[in-house]
Amino acid sequence: MTEQLVEATQETPQLAPPARRGSREERRAATLRALSSGEEARCAYCDEPLPPLPPRGGRPTPYCPADPERYGQWGAKTITCAMLDEHREIWVQTYGPDQPMTQLDVHALDERLAALQSVLNPVQQEVAALQSHATGELAAALAARETAEAERDRAVQAARTAESEREQAVAAAEHARAKSEQAGAERAAAEERARQAVADRDQAIVERDEAQQAAETAHHDRQRALDQLTDAHERLTELHNTLASERAVGLERLDQLRREEEQARHALRTALLEEAEQRLRAQAEEHAQRLQDTQDSADRRIAKLTDQLAEATRDYATSLAPLHSQLETARSDAARLAAAETAARHQAAELRTGLAHALSTADDDAALRKLLHGMLETTPQDPQDS
Repeated sequence: MTEQLVEATQETPQLAPPARRGSREERRAATLRALSSGEEARCAYCDEPLPPLPPRGGRPTPYCPADPERYGQWGAKTITCAMLDEHREIWVQTYGPDQPMTQLDVHALDERLAALQSVLNPVQQEVAALQSHATGELAAALAARETAEAERDRAVQAARTAESEREQAVAAAEHARAKSEQAGAERAAAEERARQAVADRDQAIVERDEAQQAAETAHHDRQRALDQLTDAHERLTELHNTLASERAVGLERLDQLRREEEQARHALRTALLEEAEQRLRAQAEEHAQRLQDTQDSADRRIAKLTDQLAEATRDYATSLAPLHSQLETARSDAARLAAAETAARHQAAELRTGLAHALSTADDDAALRKLLHGMLETTPQDPQDS
């Protein structure tokens, strides 16, 4: 009887079978209760709304009325929802609930894979854009640090020149001892300018440390965003593995290689930053010691050495101006990078929530495609596109 029903339905347009919800008795009882209480009742087979009971009463039925244009004819009988529900229960009782009534739909699986790939592509593009942007920011920060080191080397060279001239002036200090009282006021002014120079140097070191801290914070935030995106990619890969095991093996291998490359790159950057910081600390300590020696011997300087020290101080202050501008640029770039990473984390969280909701609420392939399509339409655009 079931085979004859299948042959008869082949002459009508092919419809997607509704999902089976519980047992036939439970669905019929729920529909009859809704009809008796006057609530909105739905068909126990196709879940379509049923018309209310007529005012004159009558025997309620939990299925849609017979419609020959909906499912077609089976001989002299009209195929109805009640007939289809009864035959489906016979099929389930005979072959079990997991036995399909048709062959595997490979085309539907390809459509699922295409939909999942369209969801993964924006995430992969966002990861690539973040990596490229972070690489550019790191290169700019390294270039700014090299410029600052060059300016510091020039200041050190000026200090060495001043120290050499001081040694020459010590020999002549014996002849200028009589004029030391007149030069006392000038020496006090020179000491004040030297203290101001030391304060400016300390302020520049503090600002440099703040810029380095901001760069490290941005780097850690970018790493966390990449880790979260990698976790989302792994969950999507697990879903893909349930549909095609051979493709999943390749995706897992590619993901593993990407993580190893990122870890190696992170370790290399960390080692380079630590080595550069050690060199900077050593050079800063050496510079501070030389400035202290120069300050201790400032009382033996004469008027000519005072003028030269003032000139070196003005050159050092002039060299600090570009460094301040570069530090402000690095701070603004780090803020933009943090905003982009926050938007990426928010978009990944929305995507992960939408996929979990689609997988938990979809009953069949048609419902899953509909949910994924709606999720893709409501997905925020790429921050770079906006």
